[in-house]
Amino acid sequence: MITRFAFVLLGVFLLTACSKTQTQSTFNPVADVAAKQLDLLLWVTGAAIFVMVVVQGALLYTIIRFRKKPGQDTLPVQTHGNTRLEIAWTIAPVILLAGLAVPTVSTLWELDKEPPADALHVRAIAHQWWWEFQYTDHGFVTANELRVPVGRPVSIQLESEDVLHSFWVPKIAGKVDMVPGYVNRLPTFTIDPNSEGTYLGQCAELCGTSHALMRFRVIAHSDADFSDWVAGQQAPATASDQAAVVEGLAVFRGAGACTLCHIVGVTDLETESSTPRVRTGPNLAHFASRTTLAAGLLDNTAENLEDWLRDPDKLKPDNLMFKEAPVYANPALALDEQQIEVLVAFLRSLD
Repeated sequence: MITRFAFVLLGVFLLTACSKTQTQSTFNPVADVAAKQLDLLLWVTGAAIFVMVVVQGALLYTIIRFRKKPGQDTLPVQTHGNTRLEIAWTIAPVILLAGLAVPTVSTLWELDKEPPADALHVRAIAHQWWWEFQYTDHGFVTANELRVPVGRPVSIQLESEDVLHSFWVPKIAGKVDMVPGYVNRLPTFTIDPNSEGTYLGQCAELCGTSHALMRFRVIAHSDADFSDWVAGQQAPATASDQAAVVEGLAVFRGAGACTLCHIVGVTDLETESSTPRVRTGPNLAHFASRTTLAAGLLDNTAENLEDWLRDPDKLKPDNLMFKEAPVYANPALALDEQQIEVLVAFLRSLD
């Protein structure tokens, strides 16, 4: 009785992962690539269910039909091969596999097409444990939030800065590996024009201690909203002249030593190059316009940013910021609460 209950309970738990309304469900695609991959998945699943029903049905029929009956003591007739059956169960798998191969190869060819001329091109670079997005058509860099227009093809070039990663947004496209030293590409996708919204993505390849915390968001805009966002990102990041912000900029430059790893795009702060790039950490230009921080881990609020600056290792273990930034590596250089407060004011002014 207990065993039966355990199996029923396990089945219930498994079914909870099958809802198409889940935020990372592959059964509710919003882009053409995910829809084609879902069609193929359903076809393969249907074929697998058909095989299971036929095989299990034949097995159950054999067990019931030829079971030993009460009072039956004679040995059944022994059969040594059946040519027709052997031919049938050799040909049947060939037909079945051909039926699976045709749509599989067709889908692969269709998804491997070169992006059209009007496609948006983005270079995605994976780091432990955050995402860099270079908008090569528009000349700027952002981090951890990939914003795209609906109804327009998007081509994403995939690279890794350190170890194996995997780019995965279930509602948009299946996962594709990111290999150090190798340039990969996500199939060019187009999000349905009626599917503006935010879609969750994450690294799908074990890449270290905080692999599970390496998240990002794809935010799909209308053409007009996307154009406005691009214009905002292309504009130089400016900080206000409020006292706390000015003090925060001084901490960013000085006691915090933040410029060792980060660029913020403040025009009088970085003069070495205007070329889109990053250092060790994410480009923080227009940081306040992002909805999350710490690679999609936390909402971008003042409280969360203070917690992150105070102890990043507590929120994302083994991260590079905690291991290498002087203010964390050397307790004597640690920022006090007032410095953290003005640094937060500065970062949140970068809209």
